[in-house]
Amino acid sequence: MKRRAPSPPAAQPARSARRDRRSPAAPPRKRRRRAAPVAPTAPAVQCDVVVVGAGPAGTSAARFLAEEGVSVALIDGERFPRPKPCAGWLADKALQEFPFLRAVRRRIQAAGFKRLVFHSPDLEHTARFTNRATVGHVVLREEFDAALVAAARSAGAETLLGRQVVDLRGGERDITAVLADGRTVTGRILVGADGAGSLVARRSGLRPRWSPEQLVACLSKTVPLTAKQKCACYGAGGEIHVALGFGGASGYAWAFPGVAHVGIGVGVRAADPQRLRGLYEAWVAGLRAKGLLPPAARTDEPAPALLPAGAALEFENHVGKRTLLIGDAGGFVSAASGEGIFPGIRSAAIAVRCILRALAADAGKLPGASSCQDELLAFKHLWRQELAAYLQMPNVNITFLLPLIYANQEIADRFGRAFLLGENL
Repeated sequence: MKRRAPSPPAAQPARSARRDRRSPAAPPRKRRRRAAPVAPTAPAVQCDVVVVGAGPAGTSAARFLAEEGVSVALIDGERFPRPKPCAGWLADKALQEFPFLRAVRRRIQAAGFKRLVFHSPDLEHTARFTNRATVGHVVLREEFDAALVAAARSAGAETLLGRQVVDLRGGERDITAVLADGRTVTGRILVGADGAGSLVARRSGLRPRWSPEQLVACLSKTVPLTAKQKCACYGAGGEIHVALGFGGASGYAWAFPGVAHVGIGVGVRAADPQRLRGLYEAWVAGLRAKGLLPPAARTDEPAPALLPAGAALEFENHVGKRTLLIGDAGGFVSAASGEGIFPGIRSAAIAVRCILRALAADAGKLPGASSCQDELLAFKHLWRQELAAYLQMPNVNITFLLPLIYANQEIADRFGRAFLLGENL
């Protein structure tokens, strides 16, 4: 990447040789403190694409672009590895569609599962969905995201971690991210992958905020488990547990055991957040009663998070001037399950196809009169063709079918496929 040389420090004016003539009656003048020297401006970074946010969507976009020979800067305000509240569910569909994730999975701790145990809202009944092949993996996001960052860096992306973006400046043929340390990073295209509270979405004018009905509010906790504890609580086979409509709320509770931990939590639509803490405590008590948590497990201080579940479907402003929103920043999260890793990475892959054509158009390498902005705007149609069905809620009355899960195996299987595989009921 091209770097601009720092500007030389400004020359200091010469002191006057003439002394001040002071009147004997005049009070002595206070000596002026010399201003502290200003540090030279950090070198500016120039690249083709700037990606803000180093979660699964942002790191994947950076990797895909770098593999195509595009110069890309990946920026995140956190240093990795870093804690991340998340159930850590990686759908096997992601590994089949994006083979590079298989190497990432092998580098980290990941527990495959084939079974999903449904619990009724009052925890009185259970039903099981079992698949012959592995349908997903439980990862520790702290390790998973760090491995994705490393994969993007290995592909050739420049990573600027621990650098917070504080402002954006748009030009006719480029866009600049201003960092908290004064550095600027300029690219021809900007990708916002900086989560549900995206600064890119706000500063670019694409979205001030999500509305409450578009968000799922969560409380979750990562609980360490020994191998003995995991076997005692969850058996030798791989399975995850969910309670749809837990406590009568519009959401669900989960317990996803990984290799050496279990992620537990509750998520409800943000329009009804006042019950969240009570639901979390009730879920913890229920898990203990069922032997799904060790008696001495620490479950206090759960971490809050907001998910724009299915929000992409009702959002039209994924594309701004030389700007795209992907991942949670664009609402690419399953409405039915709250799963965000696979749809986030797929949104990145679709965006990269548009970006490559946009860069070619910018360089005059596409036939016809297609412009950079025309090619970016294609993202709005492509993601709906390829991803909308996976994000949407089932087109049946779930409230009516839900009680049948625990009495009818066919219904349980249909719910299992809808929840884990994104199929319609």
